[in-house]
Amino acid sequence: MNQRTILCYGDSNTWGYVPRMNCSSLPKRRYLRHERWPGVLQKLLGQDYLIIEEGLNSRTTNVDYAVPPDRNGKTYLAPCLCSHAPVDLVVFALGGNDVKSDFNRTAEQIRDGMADLINIVQTSEYGPQLQNAPKVLLLTPCIPLSFVEDMTDENGINFLAEAVTKITQLVFLYEKLAKEKNCFYLDLSDIKPSSLDGVHYDQVAHKRYAEMVSKKMETIFR
Repeated sequence: MNQRTILCYGDSNTWGYVPRMNCSSLPKRRYLRHERWPGVLQKLLGQDYLIIEEGLNSRTTNVDYAVPPDRNGKTYLAPCLCSHAPVDLVVFALGGNDVKSDFNRTAEQIRDGMADLINIVQTSEYGPQLQNAPKVLLLTPCIPLSFVEDMTDENGINFLAEAVTKITQLVFLYEKLAKEKNCFYLDLSDIKPSSLDGVHYDQVAHKRYAEMVSKKMETIFR
């Protein structure tokens, strides 16, 4: 079997951000490659798969911050696909950063942002043999703990007061979107973030996340 290329396109939980109590005062840390969920996924799936990590802290679906720059997931997606082509499957793990106060987005607007990303993939020719589009797997974003609504991120940006509600709504909206776009969907909303910061996964969660994605892969490529 030819090696399948899987592109994991996500935010800080794909990057492997280590939870910390105070994002503004403690040094930033990153899990080692084999500890991050894409790395765990690589080990689970073996050499028949190439798992490509494309995680970026603060990445959104399709909106820009004033600071930091270059976090718009839509802007980078097409060059990323071209760089790693041919790609068999794009795994999207985004939406959590769109609930910050700078954007003031509704859950429906975040869904529409994700739809933009899916459209880019599905209208591309960066799939197998560079003649068609990659498949898409849409993952639900991490549902933050309630105290996050009183927090700022490492860039000093506040989360919306309705952040938890809006991301919870995305579980249903993403499922419906996946059906509309004829792509795969996986609900990971029962995997909870660390109580240290309420938004990032600990190592146990990364492992469980990868295990669930691995099982989904078995149904996609069987």
